[in-house]
Amino acid sequence: DVPILVVDDDPQTLMYVRRTLAGRGYDPIVTADPEEALRLVEQSRPRLALLDMMLPGSNDGIGLMGSIQRISDAPVIFLSAYGQDEVIARAFDAGAADYIVKPFSSTELVVRIRAALRRWEDPHRIGAAEPYAHAGLVINYDERLVTLHGQPLRLTATEYGLVSELSTNAGRVLTHNQLLRRIWRPSKPGDIRTLRTHIRRLRQKLDENADAPTYIFAESRVGYRMPKPTPPPP
Repeated sequence: DVPILVVDDDPQTLMYVRRTLAGRGYDPIVTADPEEALRLVEQSRPRLALLDMMLPGSNDGIGLMGSIQRISDAPVIFLSAYGQDEVIARAFDAGAADYIVKPFSSTELVVRIRAALRRWEDPHRIGAAEPYAHAGLVINYDERLVTLHGQPLRLTATEYGLVSELSTNAGRVLTHNQLLRRIWRPSKPGDIRTLRTHIRRLRQKLDENADAPTYIFAESRVGYRMPKPTPPPP
């Protein structure tokens, strides 16, 4: 089982998340105490941490994330009732892997966890994810295989990272900064010009026109999104 640390001072949230994770084959390690959370990180070596943005005492989620990152490379996803853009931006600027606004469904939670774990390149420890399919495009995450109308596409690691990130968040706009932080690591930072270049090359391989896209839609001055998958015909 994949150990996942959960830190939240709301007992109902802890119970809900613990039940969800255990039901999907993960090993939840839960606590309401930020200080205990650090001890649990050292003892249990979780593969991912779910942190409430607002924690008791002088600690907040971002501060706790910084402490965790000094002893672990586990990705951090924030769980928060605060959905304002500036709060979300602050979390991503500090290095968060993702941000989920409460209330959230069990399906959304598990999908976001899977996506974050895939980005940390440990796919053999993750439960199978359903392939993405839309208008002839199929993305098989377990095999890292992308096909268009049955023909495999030869994508670079960055191009695959982009299409994987956008498709696992299908229907949601991912900002330029979110994509840059998730695809490019701090040791090799990217910029918006680099992002646009890779999106342009990816679109060419998908044989689509940016003015009338089928797969990757640009939100002016914000970011990009992919449409939700379409069910196969009966």
